[in-house]
Amino acid sequence: MIASLLACSIVCGALPSIAIAEPLTPVRFQQVLATAKAYAADRTLIFYCIRDEPGMLPFNYLVVHTETEAALNKLKAAGSEAKQNAELVEAVMANVRYPTTGASDAAMDAECQSKNVRQSYFTFSGPLITPLDRRPPFDSLK
Repeated sequence: MIASLLACSIVCGALPSIAIAEPLTPVRFQQVLATAKAYAADRTLIFYCIRDEPGMLPFNYLVVHTETEAALNKLKAAGSEAKQNAELVEAVMANVRYPTTGASDAAMDAECQSKNVRQSYFTFSGPLITPLDRRPPFDSLK
């Protein structure tokens, strides 16, 4: 009997742990909204830093649309309500800013340099470009 219990514990210990999706509680949903706003701030910085790249504006809109849709799909799979879905979209869309032609902001210019935004964006590297649905807490939703 002890041998079979020992064998079972060895086998069970060798099995990979299964990641369990966390429920969409009110606190978790507030984290979702905070992440969406942080994502919008990151996208605003990126769009400012690449503002002089010809032809990028349509792609910027597409990126925000696609990444918001992916996050929205995860939120829906976690059991969100229509109002929560709308609040997620609003948290992104109301906070992403697109620079006007010839925009100039010394603080944002410095941030572009210090965070090496252009290189990160065009090489798909670094935390700044992480899609919304891959940021916590989205990464732990269903």
